[in-house]
Amino acid sequence: MTQQRLRLLYVVGGRRAAPRVDVSVLFGAFLGKELFDIDWVVFDPEPSPAWRQEIWNGANAYWIGRANGEGIGAAINTKRMELVADLRTFWMALRGDYDLIQVRDKFVSAVLCLIAAKLRKRCFIYWLSYPFPESRVLDAREGRARIPTLSWLAGRISGWLLYRIIMPAATHIFVQSEQMRQDVCKHGISRDKMTPVPMGVDESLLALPRQKVQASTILYLGTMARIRRLEILLEAMKRISSVRPDASLVLVGEGDSPRDRAFLEAEAHRLGVAGSVEFLGRMPMREALAEVGKAAVCVSPFYPNAVLRSASPTKLIEYMAQGRPVVANDHPEQRAVIEDSGAGICVAWSAEAFADAIIDLLNEPDRSAALGARGPEWVMKNRTYRHIAERLAAQYLEISSGCGKDRILRRTEHQ
Repeated sequence: MTQQRLRLLYVVGGRRAAPRVDVSVLFGAFLGKELFDIDWVVFDPEPSPAWRQEIWNGANAYWIGRANGEGIGAAINTKRMELVADLRTFWMALRGDYDLIQVRDKFVSAVLCLIAAKLRKRCFIYWLSYPFPESRVLDAREGRARIPTLSWLAGRISGWLLYRIIMPAATHIFVQSEQMRQDVCKHGISRDKMTPVPMGVDESLLALPRQKVQASTILYLGTMARIRRLEILLEAMKRISSVRPDASLVLVGEGDSPRDRAFLEAEAHRLGVAGSVEFLGRMPMREALAEVGKAAVCVSPFYPNAVLRSASPTKLIEYMAQGRPVVANDHPEQRAVIEDSGAGICVAWSAEAFADAIIDLLNEPDRSAALGARGPEWVMKNRTYRHIAERLAAQYLEISSGCGKDRILRRTEHQ
């Protein structure tokens, strides 16, 4: 990488976003050490003060808290805290000596930071990891939202801000996948100002000890949110159990609320497969990956709707890094990865298709091992964050050269 360093204000939306590898590893472990001096603004998932400062990943971090308790009162208080934090972030962006201001998955804060960047003639970058506006509208329409009308309204407003104000005025936009870039283009955003950054892994995961494979275990790692429609795996298990009664399905993770897991548990009982399904809940990453390493087959179902088709599945890359064969459904990025790596099987979205592919791999352990063995090398060459960071560092330097170049060069000369 380069010795030139840039000052970055990075505002990360979402209360579970900070530990994500494309935040903490990509920026904290690599870009933050090689290219950027970062000031973070991130959300605390636990009840905490409205605004506190501490060192995180070796850099200043300003944590936005949330109110204690549940219910409407706590929700209103949390929103009030977020608004205060948005205003403080705007002041930081306006007064700070930043070369770039980057906002991820925030809307009101993004507008305020965009204004500050324009006033200070700085680069403003937007990072879209998930189509949140479309997801909120879809949740309202399909009955997953707690208050459908508010979810629909939030989706419409955030979508208008995103596609009419934030993205058109951004210096550059990073998106999660090539499919997301195509989807965003439909809103009139130039393809040339967007860069897909697919999910990867820390290369240390490739060096984890290999586990003894449990010959009949099928594993899913990830969220159990209802939008994923994971009941398809339970329906597949009913078919699998009729052929391989020794087979078991292990589910690692939780949903957006306890209701998500409860729904799947009820479905397992309704379908008569509860005895063959184990829910392990949320686990520390290394423990979860140890479970991955034990599985005979790993599964990556992504319901192919307008929201999820643009995702870049982390679980798929994590499975492959552990040398496990994968059964994934036809989905833009999953299809491309499976075809390029040869590390699994891509099937149609149906319980029958998942079941038949899984049964084939359970019955053919040598073939399964050969498929899984292709994964680690492909991941090392294509999806470690060290390599992703190297590519992004060059792009960030190119972006920054278009705004504030003289000031950056002057400061670099004095370092």
